[in-house]
Amino acid sequence: MNFNKHYNVYEKYSLAQKQVAKNLLAYMKEANILDTEINSIFEIGCGTGIFTKEYRNIFPNSELILNDIFDVREFIKDINYNIFIQENIEELDIPKSDLVLSSSVFQWIKDIDSLIRNIAEHTDNLCFSTYVFGNLIEIKNHFSISLDYLKIEEFEEILKKYFPSVKSYNETIKLNFESPMALLKHLKYTGVTGFQKSSISKIKSFKDNILTYKVAYFICKK
Repeated sequence: MNFNKHYNVYEKYSLAQKQVAKNLLAYMKEANILDTEINSIFEIGCGTGIFTKEYRNIFPNSELILNDIFDVREFIKDINYNIFIQENIEELDIPKSDLVLSSSVFQWIKDIDSLIRNIAEHTDNLCFSTYVFGNLIEIKNHFSISLDYLKIEEFEEILKKYFPSVKSYNETIKLNFESPMALLKHLKYTGVTGFQKSSISKIKSFKDNILTYKVAYFICKK
């Protein structure tokens, strides 16, 4: 995870992440979350505010607490929020709120069960997107590196222990790049950097122009 070094160009390269943020909001609307009285929101891993900008106009008057492991206040200064908490979410005492949100973050969590339990103790509504098993398969196949992505069923099993109502959606997003090097540049500037530890010959021998994102969306209610 290397986001903080490239946050100044992150939004330029975050093609999949922008699409995922829009889709998460659409699923929230489908599940009537947008019609719920939401007085307070806590967002996990707001980054440069890609998802924050999507939903803030829907809940303009809700108290908004944003979190990220890095100090991203410079990138979210134009967003109307109340509090920013710089902390690893796995070490944070999560504030109580009507709604907890997160987009394109949970794949980085080491102990997802503990995090979901912690969230469930502080809210009745959780909506998030994450990348799941099969994500970035081209990178795994060539460089033999990958996060330990959970399967959708594994997420559902954990979520249903803490939230009686869990709706899930999934999709495959394929990005087409003009060259393999453009594809790797996209990954470098969106935080996936393990391949850079490979040899120059290994990097030069990478031939894929298409990158596969496997995405899951979850709408959880008590």
